[in-house]
Amino acid sequence: MSVSPRTKHPHALPVAPVVKAFDRFGTSAEVLRAAVLSALGYIAIMAAGMFVTGQVIGLGYFDPQFVFALFVVEVVLSLFALAVARRLFGHWHCGFGPVRWRGLAGLLPYLVLMAAFAIAVVTTRTPKPSLLAFTVVVTTMLIGFSEELMFRGIVLKAAVGPLGPARAILLSAMLFALLHAANLLALLPLLAVVLQMSFVFILGIAMGCIALRANSLVPLMAYHTLWNIVQFLGRLWHVDFGRLIVLTLFVNIATAAVLWLAMLRRNKSSPIAPQAPPIPG
Repeated sequence: MSVSPRTKHPHALPVAPVVKAFDRFGTSAEVLRAAVLSALGYIAIMAAGMFVTGQVIGLGYFDPQFVFALFVVEVVLSLFALAVARRLFGHWHCGFGPVRWRGLAGLLPYLVLMAAFAIAVVTTRTPKPSLLAFTVVVTTMLIGFSEELMFRGIVLKAAVGPLGPARAILLSAMLFALLHAANLLALLPLLAVVLQMSFVFILGIAMGCIALRANSLVPLMAYHTLWNIVQFLGRLWHVDFGRLIVLTLFVNIATAAVLWLAMLRRNKSSPIAPQAPPIPG
């Protein structure tokens, strides 16, 4: 059994998912095209859900009952992302490899921020069990799962071969930002949507770098879920996050910049092969 020397590099991507996709579609361009079309389909489902929620039902983004409608949309999106992952890469061949714990170092600033927000929530309002709070938790679990699987799993893994890691991360981040444009249909003001898209684009760059280094989406899914729980509950309970919001913007930009530059430097010294090697025999 022979293995490409590049796959031994500690920061190289495992080739098995790409090889699996090549078996199904034939070329890296076809895999990438299928992944991008799937991501656009995912965004279209979200847009349809937000249109029905905001324009038909009349529940705005900041309405406490919004989360019930979002739960239904996220169930559909999670099933869709699972179906696409299975179709393109097989059962769990898209972002569920063994975790490289050193690759999660870039997540630490975000975890510290999340802890600060969580402290602000629990010190402002004593958590009380309710159907709404339970729905928030379940819905955010689905959000963390489906969004990471689609954008840091399916799109990123499909793009990294033909495009290289830098452009693959940018593509993933742009599609992730485009997803949040759907919030316009849920009555979120245009300026708020633009700011949200800018923030998640930068966040998408950081998360893409971490996903490639960590070799697993599970830690990112857990972080994404916990972050959204804190944000949703904070909004539900009218928590004033104050300066934490400004701090988050600076930390997000700084962390993404550091991870991006480190990724470019590492890729220059040890590039990832643009084409998957043949299946070892």
